[in-house]
Amino acid sequence: MKKGLICFLCLGWIFMPGLCYPEMTAKQVVQEQEKRHSVSSESGTVVMLLVDKRGNKEKRLIKRYAKEVEPDISRLLLVFMKPADVKGTSLLTWQQKDRPDDQWLYLPARKKMQRIAGGSKKAYFLGTDFTYEDMEPEKLDRFSYRFVGSEQIDGNDCHVIDAVPADEKKKKESGYSKRRLWIRKDIFVTVKMDFFDRKGRLLKTLKNFEFKNIEGNVWRADKSLMNNFKKKHKTLMGTKTRHINAPIPDKVFSERFILSGQHIQ
Repeated sequence: MKKGLICFLCLGWIFMPGLCYPEMTAKQVVQEQEKRHSVSSESGTVVMLLVDKRGNKEKRLIKRYAKEVEPDISRLLLVFMKPADVKGTSLLTWQQKDRPDDQWLYLPARKKMQRIAGGSKKAYFLGTDFTYEDMEPEKLDRFSYRFVGSEQIDGNDCHVIDAVPADEKKKKESGYSKRRLWIRKDIFVTVKMDFFDRKGRLLKTLKNFEFKNIEGNVWRADKSLMNNFKKKHKTLMGTKTRHINAPIPDKVFSERFILSGQHIQ
């Protein structure tokens, strides 16, 4: 899987830790980041905790699957397993090369797949602080990347890079005027990402923690926290299990697989 949920934008640059290479462009940093941390498939379980402005908490268990089905084309499936009132609810994403990605939401009570229209991708996904747009694989050619500077986070030197929609069509589609990424210079993972609304105001911040070397150059964060300042709401995710480069049948990413109930078995 060359690209995953936006919280997997944890990739890197060059081969000597801690050094900055000003001759490299910001986009090349992000391209190398993608290259280093890509896998052919990934699956596992995630515990999600939703915290509202009063401190009330809601815990969910999610299964997730991702697979590269052809070069630069991925499929992703998220399935809610607990609690009972959301069990079976799913989001299926098909990345497309030359047109907008396809997304479908499955609600068990309706027993049908609902396509997410382009104008609805700015909406938040099932009470979380992630929008449908956040759940799509990132297409690097749809954004312009530029260096903002360097900064330390938790003692680690980071490239600071802004990602801005590259054309008028993407500007209209996106719920964000820009995102700002903090990418570590040693293992080249994104430790922080700021999201700015269409008026340029800071909307929310994603922080990734507890990075682990899975194999080779591949690193993943075991915990992520999205803090939505506008909603005064937080979404915390913690990885329980993870498997990479293990076979996943193509049928997992199909309407039939979900409608038949196989996704919750």
